[in-house]
Amino acid sequence: MVEIYGNDAGVQRMLEAVDTALNPVAISGFLSEVIDPYLRKEARSRFNTEGDNASGKWAPLADSTQAIRDSMGYGASHPINRREDELYNYVVNTPGGVQTNPLGATLMFPKNYPGGDLGEKLSAAQTGGVGGSGRSFPARKVYALGQDDLYFVLLALASHIERVGGQMI
Repeated sequence: MVEIYGNDAGVQRMLEAVDTALNPVAISGFLSEVIDPYLRKEARSRFNTEGDNASGKWAPLADSTQAIRDSMGYGASHPINRREDELYNYVVNTPGGVQTNPLGATLMFPKNYPGGDLGEKLSAAQTGGVGGSGRSFPARKVYALGQDDLYFVLLALASHIERVGGQMI
């Protein structure tokens, strides 16, 4: 036989603590101060290693692309997605935008999608495309989330709830 005794006041305090930690203002701060810097750090690493477990290893550049890059002084095969560093600087240095609403908050990463040439570079990196020669090229994703990122977010969120809401318990 099993008997379980509960203390409804303790449960109520715990629920109030979670509610405090997840209110729009608190969760907005969490997204801005913890998740946004994490996403930019992961993107920086992705550029440096030319892919990761979330994006997959980036495909090598075609021989013709290497010849063009080499003739322009950028280095034949590396670094990929980094000629003038416009794309790199945008991805790793542009903070996300957090929007709050009555139900919580949303992190838009990056804050605004760029237009013009930079937008085209970003789109090409994410989806691949067809080059000037008519040959297709593969995606080399600069934005990606994987299972490890999900684990980080969940653990960070649990820590946030414990830190902010735990003061009430």
